[in-house]
Amino acid sequence: MLVAVAVACGGPDPVSTGIGADAPEHSSVDSSTTELPATTPSPTTTARPTTTSSIEPVEQPGVRVPSTTQELSIPDDPSSANPLPESDSPYQAALVGFGDDEPTFDPEPLQPFVDLTELPTGWAAFDFFLADALLRNGNTAASVAVSIGGEIVHRAAIGERAPLPVDAAEPQDRFRIASISKTLTAITLLGLVEDGIVGLDEPIGRRVAEHVGLTSSPASIEAITPRHLLNHTAGFGKYRTVFFGGGADDCTDAARIGLDRSPSSNPGGTYRYSNMNYCVAGELIEALTGNDYDDEVYARVLTPLGISGPRLAATFDPGPDEILHPTTLGRNYMETLGGAGGWIATPADLVAVLDALDPSTTGHTLLTPETLEMMKTPVNGQRGQRGYGLGLLLYGGDRYGHTGTIEATHAMAMNRGDGVTWAITVSGPYPDDTPRLESIINRAFEAGGFVTT
Repeated sequence: MLVAVAVACGGPDPVSTGIGADAPEHSSVDSSTTELPATTPSPTTTARPTTTSSIEPVEQPGVRVPSTTQELSIPDDPSSANPLPESDSPYQAALVGFGDDEPTFDPEPLQPFVDLTELPTGWAAFDFFLADALLRNGNTAASVAVSIGGEIVHRAAIGERAPLPVDAAEPQDRFRIASISKTLTAITLLGLVEDGIVGLDEPIGRRVAEHVGLTSSPASIEAITPRHLLNHTAGFGKYRTVFFGGGADDCTDAARIGLDRSPSSNPGGTYRYSNMNYCVAGELIEALTGNDYDDEVYARVLTPLGISGPRLAATFDPGPDEILHPTTLGRNYMETLGGAGGWIATPADLVAVLDALDPSTTGHTLLTPETLEMMKTPVNGQRGQRGYGLGLLLYGGDRYGHTGTIEATHAMAMNRGDGVTWAITVSGPYPDDTPRLESIINRAFEAGGFVTT
């Protein structure tokens, strides 16, 4: 399993199972010169060589790979609440191993960080705990970065970039970030709102439908607004077969399917988490600007922060400084997800983006404080409550971030609200419940002596 972690301050639920004593010998770090203690690898862990490298990401041009999408017909009602055909059908077989990435909003109580006037130094113990907790059960690598007050104070990588030939993971390596891509999409679209290019509550259904090649669409689709897309109230169903079962060629094709059918509920009503919302949001960004979606994300989010290297990756397309995620042949979900889950990035990139939403940190701020307040207000709720905002999962108080889950990928990023931000990405099947990464990170903070218990 490959794991990347970036931390700025955060805490998760306690983990009392699945964390044993075996760990790889070393990790690759850039905040400490102390190597992790050597241990004898168990049958479920593998010793990794120590590696060092520059922490600056390297921009890689997009590499186009022929689609390997399986030919599967689409159910009559792909917008339904995932009533899959019987277990012996091709739909069920195609969706094995895919969850809904349904977010949860129940973090553990926040443990106060140590005095932030003095830089913490217990990173060797922090990294050792993460290696022991994550390099197991089919996982192959990990990378970590921590930021305090908007400044990265720690990054590390453990495990392997690819199994053959053995190639040690390094802090600059990019992982799939899955649904954390939604935060990038939301920031980009809200920037267009701030610039007056589109209204947050302006009906945009017809415009985006025309952009994807539809000559007509249901009246309920035409009523969809950017707000509906960003807070998952547009009325779209899950569309699991479309995104994960070979039901579409790419995000544009998936959006065309979603916009050509009446939504399951009226726009602006019930919250229902769906990748279709953010696939359509990415297409809307193109319709509004005339630019490619990923170019607009770079122009409005990544380039202003000095970030280069993240990209929309193909399902079978690891390039230099990119982690190989084990993938079932015939999948094409990275292409179909687009703005809903198709990005790859480092944990440090994710921390930088979350920090740039926080007006209390130094450096470039991506959006106005007023827009951030809207992002941090849950749908049908009030500021400070748990729920889903505009591209952010809200964990109560000032804690916010996002999780991401697809095949062999678990990712989580969180701004703790106390000056610390963290992010972690994993290549492999463990933990099967992605929010458990918060618990693992919190236990690593305890191991390093960074939080008071």
